Amino acid sequence: MSTKEARKVYVMERVVAGKMTVRQGAEYLGLSERQVKRLKKGMKEKGVAA
Repeated sequence: MSTKEARKVYVMERVVAGKMTVRQGAEYLGLSERQVKRLKKGMKEKGVAA
């Protein structure tokens, strides 16, 4: 897993857990809020593999 992927997993785990907002996660990762919401949904359904 690359550093970029590891950072994405870390941030998304915090977003899913409610420790970080979708907006904060989007800003940190350089993604849109919509993309982060999509990733959040996928992580809830499939875990990190999403």
